[in-house]
Amino acid sequence: MNVDDLQWQLSNLGGVLPRIVDEILECGGLEALVEATREREEWFCAAGAVRGLCAAGEFGRALKVVKPFAATGWQPAVRAGVDVLLRWGRVDQALDLAHPKEQQENAVDAWRDYAEALVRAGRVEDAIGVLGPYLRGGRVLGALVEMTEGQGCDERVLELLAPIAEEFRRNPEECGIRDLWHVLPAQARVLERSGHTDEAIRLLGTDVAARRYGPQNNVEFYAELLARHGRIEELRDLADTHRYAAVSPYVTALENLGRAGEAEAYLRDLIAAKHPGRHESALMGLLIRQGSVRLFTPLCKR
Repeated sequence: MNVDDLQWQLSNLGGVLPRIVDEILECGGLEALVEATREREEWFCAAGAVRGLCAAGEFGRALKVVKPFAATGWQPAVRAGVDVLLRWGRVDQALDLAHPKEQQENAVDAWRDYAEALVRAGRVEDAIGVLGPYLRGGRVLGALVEMTEGQGCDERVLELLAPIAEEFRRNPEECGIRDLWHVLPAQARVLERSGHTDEAIRLLGTDVAARRYGPQNNVEFYAELLARHGRIEELRDLADTHRYAAVSPYVTALENLGRAGEAEAYLRDLIAAKHPGRHESALMGLLIRQGSVRLFTPLCKR
């Protein structure tokens, strides 16, 4: 068993397919998966066996199944082993297994997984400290935001995000860190959940206006933020300038507020003006949800 082989299995769905493993479990074939893992060292069989054994409360057997895989240092198997140990209540063993080894190739992923294990063990501050040096990567930054939600440490998270966000705002083109744009919606998300919605809208709105964003999903996040807080006029302005990302949230917000007529008129105006986008499909969906099936037919004839 080696890391390259395990990674090949994961990337190419090698061995027994995950859906087949699920079907075997559903049919009561847990022991068959355990035996297959012992004989053939197939990862999907092992993962299914571990899942089934844990569900049955047989954590010792689950650990025995996953241990040879985790011993290779392959991160998915390490994560699975850590999960078994934490569910079993063996916290110290779990953290020892999760702790990255020296000169580990996938060090960033390993430290992220270790931080998640620390959070599950109730050591949130330690987890934040672990991730601090790696926050200039989108995956780790996103993980920090996810794992600290509801943990009462939003102010500390904002302290870490603020200087990175300002670095990107000062020089988005030349900061030399490709994924740094992730920090803008991340900062807004933490501000929103900590009760600072107006600041989140102000900062991200300024970023969008100045085109300080990477892919369009930054604009989508801003549109959804406005929609969640009933900022309809600002959302309408955004939809007028960023139709691809903001029209759908705007139309949905109007519909949720009982203003489906306005949503319909807005979409019909876009269609009449031949603005690019899937506006006809959006209008069809709106009409169907509103029970206006008779108005659906003319659109289908276009």
